[in-house]
Formats: sequence, C-alpha cells, structure tokens
Amino acid sequence: MSIRDQHSPASQDALPAHSVRVCRGAQQCKHAVAPGYDPTEMLTEQVLAAGWPEFIARRVQPLRHHHQFRLAYAACPNGCSQPHIADMGLLAFAPIAVQPELCSACGACVKVCAEQALRIDDTVHLDTARCLGCAACARVCPTGALVATEPVYRVVLGGKLGRHPRLAHELGLFSLPESLTVLTKTLDLYMTHYRPGLRLGALVETLGQDQFDSLVRP
Repeated sequence: MSIRDQHSPASQDALPAHSVRVCRGAQQCKHAVAPGYDPTEMLTEQVLAAGWPEFIARRVQPLRHHHQFRLAYAACPNGCSQPHIADMGLLAFAPIAVQPELCSACGACVKVCAEQALRIDDTVHLDTARCLGCAACARVCPTGALVATEPVYRVVLGGKLGRHPRLAHELGLFSLPESLTVLTKTLDLYMTHYRPGLRLGALVETLGQDQFDSLVRP
C-alpha cells in the first residue's frame, strides 16, 4: 500500500478521534503536483485546535471507526488516498498559465491530457472547466507555453462508506490557509449539530448542500 495513515494522539487502547490519510505523492511521485509536502501535522493541529477529540470523547464511548473524523490528502487529481470517501479531502491542483505566443503547436500536451482540456489550432487553448490541474501538460511542453503555477487545493466534503455511501462533493479551489479555515468551520458546524450516529455526509444532506457550503466557506 502506498498510502500512509496518521492518527491523532491517543492512549494505546483508545481509538483516535480523527485520521489523516496521505498519498505517497506527499514524499515522491512522478504525478505529484505538490511533491515533498506532507500536511499531516498541520491538519492534525487544526483538528486539535478545534476541540474535536475532546468533544467526541465526551459524547461517544467507546470510539469506533465510524466516529472518527477522516481527512485525506492527495498530491494529484488521481486521489490515491481516497479523498472522495473521507469527511474532508484535499486534492492538490496546479493552475496552468498559458502563454500562447510560445506554442509551437507540437501537440505533446494534447496527447497527455486525460481530460481533453486542450486543443491546438494556430496555438494552444485550455478549457479551464475541464482541467483538473494535474500539470501533465506543463511537464511535456517543450517551449514553456504551458506552466504549472503555485498549487492550490480542491476541497471535497462529506464522503463516506457504509450502508448509505456518499461521494464527497466539491466545495471549490482554495489556498492551503483557506482550506484549513474550511476544516475548522466544518468541524464547528459538525459539533453544533452533532448527535450520536450522525455522519458529516448526512449533515450535508440534512442542511442541504448549498446551505452547508455557505456556512463552511472561508
């Protein structure tokens, strides 16, 4: 398995109140948009600062796996850490800067784009609605017409497995500090409405996605 699990501090016999799954791209991967970056410590600090471990420990004993708040981080759109079935997922996204005057119309970028987000006529054109920010096009562009800029993060929320699985829905693209703010606001909202057995995905459906999203945006 190329995915590492990190957990909040707990006694040897207690189940941690949260988990963080991080893909191997946080260390090294040819597909990584943000190579060499591991957000585990920062995410854990944010969960602890929000008071989640103490909150859930007061309401549920013993803690079981479905009580954990689950976070997943993927260093590219492939999502190997399974962010779409976590309570909150972050997928690194590289915005692509296009300099059409540098394009040689070689077509290398079109061949590697799995989303069919690029086309070439007299020069290169990027369909930003299709682009998932994998930066594959920038890596093969021989002239610098396509350049990957500072990574941001696709934030997805409310995923879960179980009897009634739900894929996380996308909140939007955010900087890392903004993503941490979303995490804090999501935990605050979850704790406000919490009842035994309530999963975050169920809360999204109870409040309605539009209202939920308006309450957790940075």
